Amino acid sequence: MTQMAASDQSLVQPPAQGVAPAPPSALVADRGTEVRSIAPAPPPALSRTRVAVAWWTLGFSVVLLIVVLIFTLQNLSPANTKFFGAVWTIPLGLDLLLAALVGAGIAFLLGAARIFQLRRGARRLDSRRDVH
Repeated sequence: MTQMAASDQSLVQPPAQGVAPAPPSALVADRGTEVRSIAPAPPPALSRTRVAVAWWTLGFSVVLLIVVLIFTLQNLSPANTKFFGAVWTIPLGLDLLLAALVGAGIAFLLGAARIFQLRRGARRLDSRRDVH
């Protein structure tokens, strides 16, 4: 009991000179030995989630699709296209859209091959760590 009374006395003692006393509502004694602040914690920072990134990517893709559709509809004049001896006539906008899709497909395949290569290398490295 005397030990508890001594710890209660330390809470009531005036602060040292030059130090402003804390308001009583902001301090809570924890079993008479530790003083903690009960001031509200700042709200947690919101982090980016995969769903949020997917949402913005979808929105950007829709805007890009609208721009491509407008471009295609404004360029419907027929164009003769030659490629390695093959010749065809289709609207210019559709011709350019098909060229862009072929280019995107090639870029996708190269990216997928690189990801496959990196994953295979990571698996090899991981299996070497398990052995040693």
